[in-house]
Amino acid sequence: MAIYFLVSGLSVLLDVSGKLVRIDLKALNSDGEIAFILIYTGLMVGIGVTCLTIQYISKSWVYPALLSTIIICSFIVFRIVGSIMVGALSLTQTGFLVFELLEVSAGFLLLRKEKFKRS
Repeated sequence: MAIYFLVSGLSVLLDVSGKLVRIDLKALNSDGEIAFILIYTGLMVGIGVTCLTIQYISKSWVYPALLSTIIICSFIVFRIVGSIMVGALSLTQTGFLVFELLEVSAGFLLLRKEKFKRS
């Protein structure tokens, strides 16, 4: 899951304006683009590096997988909350939601399997 966060965050740097268009945002000037890079790339890369660091220190994939699963659950919750607040779930948001649900499902299944293995 750390790889997902790293790739997702770093890929923005290859085409900032394309990412903004894809999610229907517009930066009014270069400060807006820098803010988007800071918030999106900084968050995603920070999570990815944190997961890798936790895995290295703990010598286990369980803790970073748990962290990633919780963070992606939060993305799902607030994607739904945001959609309710604006009154619609766009096709773009639906695509992200489906992918995030798959990721969370995989995380839960792997964590559950590991829990039974340890019991």
